[in-house]
Amino acid sequence: MAGHLVGQRDSVQLSEVMITATRTERLLSAVPMPFQMIPGKNIKALGSTRLQDILGEQAGLIIVPQVNGLGNGIQIQGLNPDYTLILIDGEPIIGRYAGTLELSRITTGNIRKIEIVKGPSSSLYGSEALAGVINIITDQPLVDKLNAGIRYGSRNTLDLSAQGNVAREKWRFSVFGNRYSTDGYDLSPDIYGQTVSPFANYTVQSRLVLNPTSHQEINLSTKYFQEDQNNEYQVLAGGDSIKVEGTGKVKDFSFNPFYKYSWDNQTQVTARLYSTYYHTSTELFKKEDGILHYTDDFNQFFMRPEMQATCKFLSHQKWTAGTGYILETVNTSRYGADQNKKQDTYYGFIQHEWDPNSRFILVSGLRFDHNSSYRSQWSPKLALQYSFNPKHSLKASIGSGFKAPDFRQLYLNFNNAAAGYSVFGSDVVTQEIESLMSAGRIQQILSPLESMGHISPEESFAFNLGSQHKLNQFLKVDLNVFRNDLKGLIETIPVALTTDQRLIYSYTNIKRAFTQGFEINTNFSGIKNLGIQLGYQYLEAKDKEVLNDVKNGLVYGRNPQTLESYRLKSSDYLGLSNRSRHNATLKFFYEIPKCGMDLNLRFVYRGPFGITNTAGNVSGILIPSSDRNGNAILDSYDELVKGYMLTNLTVGKKWKDRFKIQLVCENLFNYRDALHIPNLIGRNLFIHFQYQFIKS
Repeated sequence: MAGHLVGQRDSVQLSEVMITATRTERLLSAVPMPFQMIPGKNIKALGSTRLQDILGEQAGLIIVPQVNGLGNGIQIQGLNPDYTLILIDGEPIIGRYAGTLELSRITTGNIRKIEIVKGPSSSLYGSEALAGVINIITDQPLVDKLNAGIRYGSRNTLDLSAQGNVAREKWRFSVFGNRYSTDGYDLSPDIYGQTVSPFANYTVQSRLVLNPTSHQEINLSTKYFQEDQNNEYQVLAGGDSIKVEGTGKVKDFSFNPFYKYSWDNQTQVTARLYSTYYHTSTELFKKEDGILHYTDDFNQFFMRPEMQATCKFLSHQKWTAGTGYILETVNTSRYGADQNKKQDTYYGFIQHEWDPNSRFILVSGLRFDHNSSYRSQWSPKLALQYSFNPKHSLKASIGSGFKAPDFRQLYLNFNNAAAGYSVFGSDVVTQEIESLMSAGRIQQILSPLESMGHISPEESFAFNLGSQHKLNQFLKVDLNVFRNDLKGLIETIPVALTTDQRLIYSYTNIKRAFTQGFEINTNFSGIKNLGIQLGYQYLEAKDKEVLNDVKNGLVYGRNPQTLESYRLKSSDYLGLSNRSRHNATLKFFYEIPKCGMDLNLRFVYRGPFGITNTAGNVSGILIPSSDRNGNAILDSYDELVKGYMLTNLTVGKKWKDRFKIQLVCENLFNYRDALHIPNLIGRNLFIHFQYQFIKS
């Protein structure tokens, strides 16, 4: 039990190995980039079964809710969720809703560890790694093992999981299954339907590992996910409120075979062919007369063959090089005429790791991407670490990252007749506007057509400076200072007004911004059987153009009561929306070895934050404008979302080394904000049974 407690106290063990940061195995003590490691035993100790519940308790990682609580993404260093690449066993997960990947799709039942690298990682992973990478590493079938778990709680939420492993000398096999269902929840009972409707999903994963010889490994992995939804809610159409009901379905299948050959001199070559398919379908009918109100199908396919070689010719130097090809297609009515949209990407990368002595580490890398829909992109990175002694070390990294325009920003062809606007992707907007002009339906051009059209990837240049300190045998402190400069951010802009007064929007590169701040994580284990972790992040995130205008005295506000205007000061400008300046976590882990019991108490604080201007009917609720002084920027005069604290508690009891029961309470004090934070559903109570058998 004592060994378990030590592992639980420290979110990372320096003897652990990390792969994500360099695509090669490195001890955590020798990773020169800012990172977090969440071991599987810590995940199991909390009793959480969905990925968003685990990530939401990590310092500096903010869960960002999307429409109606669906599409909850992760914010790293103040950058939006669509800038973070999420992997399972090193391969990307597709199927983003408005740029955000739904984290609740991913079960934690077979996770061995989660590796998080902060800062741009495009030098190794390409697009979508502009903010960082989250790599979910699943269990390897190393021994004969059987796991099973059942979790039941509030809102008839049921989670069932089981895993079986068989390990032999030449082959190993693992299969994992999970079923998750809930009755959903309703934060606005006066409005028809629920905030999140009932759904049930299923996950099945398998892995077969063959070792024909001591130098060879063949790995075949599959994953299947399906979700069935029952929808009932209220929508606005032409100023009228309509009740709709119907079904939704999500399917996700991936297949990942790879072959690895290793030589005795630590040189190895890996060939892989990863492919994945994602599908959603929705049908909504008017409750009053059963007439079809809305239908949509979305199909996405991603395939990536890749070759990677790692060579260690000299004792202190390691080279890693790789090349690959990405084929991605999308077919949906959202992009017009249900036609296939296609992108091709050819890429190559190289990385050099140099450890001349036990104190100094230098890692440099460069990647080139050539895509059929946007210009080519170079992504360099340099990271170093210097250890003054075994207790104190300094690390620094600089690099650039990029986020390619997604299919939505390129090809969207969406007409919302009810709300009176249209949105066209950058590659189709000119053609659509010219067609409307020929038909005499354009009243005014709001942006020059010659400036419309092709958009480039968003780019960032980032700097991280950190240090690790072991102040004594009980206290460890990690510090990290970061700065991300972004340019060419893709924004929605109005491009034309039709004769029937409908606005037409498209996308273009216009914005420059930055995020900066610092993080601190401490681990204390000086009291017997008690571990304490404290994490804190300070963040600033601002639009550079707005900041300059404020400094130059060009931005005003108007008092809504007196209608008097006033000039804003620099201190009034709060920055980008949905960013809290202060975020913190405090965790206590306590064990009672004689009783086989453990207690985990966690506090998660998020400071006040502003939101994009909202007014009118939002999720069926009529609200006043949050932009109280009418200047269309976020400042201290606007309505802010209040800061809040979440308290989570888990009490566990283990017996006979195979059985464990846990009582879990999430959001103990029942904090809710239905309008601004729809993923906070109030207090959740669960009981969780776990069984594990490992053949020695």
